[in-house]
Amino acid sequence: MIKAFLLIILILPSYLLADNTDWGFGSIANDRNKPLSLSSNSLSFNQETGTSRMKGSVSIIQGNTILSSDYAEISFNVDKNELERFYASGNVVLKSGNDIAKGNEAIYNFIKGELTFLGEVQFSQFGSTVKADKAVINTETGYASMTGNVQTSLLPTKQEGSGE
Repeated sequence: MIKAFLLIILILPSYLLADNTDWGFGSIANDRNKPLSLSSNSLSFNQETGTSRMKGSVSIIQGNTILSSDYAEISFNVDKNELERFYASGNVVLKSGNDIAKGNEAIYNFIKGELTFLGEVQFSQFGSTVKADKAVINTETGYASMTGNVQTSLLPTKQEGSGE
């Protein structure tokens, strides 16, 4: 039981925060080999189902990348000895460097290599923002798609010599 739990705690952040270099979000690429810290108000693990639940002030920190939420659930395939899915809900915020992603829920499917944000999704990067009902990011290719009431606000880049 403890072995599977430790595997989840040690492997999850690497899966969650690694391999996202293609979409250029924050400092994730530089942070994936840094020490990590996980905390919550409570933690439970079910050996039979391979499910770990973290409740209250959930925080996963690796370098300058921080994922926070009210609740998180991690699914681990005990037979295959691998992570399958990470789910977070309630005030989900992913901060990496100066970039921020927010949503009501986030799901990372390790098998598909997809990170999905749901409900009041907002990405902020370089002063520009994109809002949508849903965002899906393929963490292997960097391809991202946003659907449902998509709104974009772009901050113009400063021109050299323009005095701005």
